[in-house]
Amino acid sequence: MVRRPADAAAGRLAILGAASPAGAHLKAALADRGVPGERVELFGHESDVAVLSEYDGEARLVQPAGRLDPASHAAVFVCEAGHAPEGLVDAARSGTLVVDLIGSMPHAVLAGAAEGETPARLVAVPHPISMMLAALLVPLHRALGLARVSAFVLRPASDFGEGGLEELREQTVRLLRFESTPTALFGRQLAFNVIPEHLAPQPEDAAAGRIARECGALLGPPEAPITVSLAVTPVFFGHGITAHVDLVGGARDEAAAVLAGAPGVAPAGDGTGTVLDAPEGPGISVARLDEPRPGTLRIWAVASEAGASAASVAVRVGHEAGVL
Repeated sequence: MVRRPADAAAGRLAILGAASPAGAHLKAALADRGVPGERVELFGHESDVAVLSEYDGEARLVQPAGRLDPASHAAVFVCEAGHAPEGLVDAARSGTLVVDLIGSMPHAVLAGAAEGETPARLVAVPHPISMMLAALLVPLHRALGLARVSAFVLRPASDFGEGGLEELREQTVRLLRFESTPTALFGRQLAFNVIPEHLAPQPEDAAAGRIARECGALLGPPEAPITVSLAVTPVFFGHGITAHVDLVGGARDEAAAVLAGAPGVAPAGDGTGTVLDAPEGPGISVARLDEPRPGTLRIWAVASEAGASAASVAVRVGHEAGVL
């Protein structure tokens, strides 16, 4: 990614949950934008052991969240669950930009939704999977109309950060040695297994409801019933997306033309379509588009770079609010 100088803006920026997967993506996005390290402060949950992190290659300590005074910062980016929202909401009322990347703040305006077109100081970034699904569904909804959507998303270990990747790697190695496996993050064996959403690590064990609500808001009226199911699979990178979509009008050929012209969506090449074929950067590949009955589509698509896309939206919100 090409680095750009930061816009002329003053004020400290706080990342609450700097050591979390969302925090890691956000730090990278801010550094790529050219935001200097002296403006960025890292915070997280209290711990008996100092948490070492980094920003733009510089080693940094994560400060206990209790030391954060939100109102003294130009912006606070919330990247992990478990923090009381009251102080953050009060700071937003007094002018601090509060950007919620994890869906923990009540009454936040959803970035990208119709209701989010007016300026706000308390903004929620959609779940990365919400943005993946919206990239497919919003163009179809605007062009042909959606009557009903049911989606199932297969999630990789990378959705859970470096810890998820390392635990899957170590589980795989130890199983092949007939040794016991570490389960600190996933709580159970993921290698050679599939973990349904209700057994996924918190707070992702309740992500489907949030994703369905956000997709509805991103689609806008008229509302269509949306059902989302999730499972964590034993792959390191790459999402698999299957969706059954009932159209208000049109058929497969019109839908294929709509998706072919949609931003960030492209047809997969011949003979491709596994999660290992997912684009290396942001974007979605549609590998299969069937019409099992008139007016109903069955879509199979693959994608990656979920967390990075959410961080990119958070940085854009900061830029539009004038703090970056």
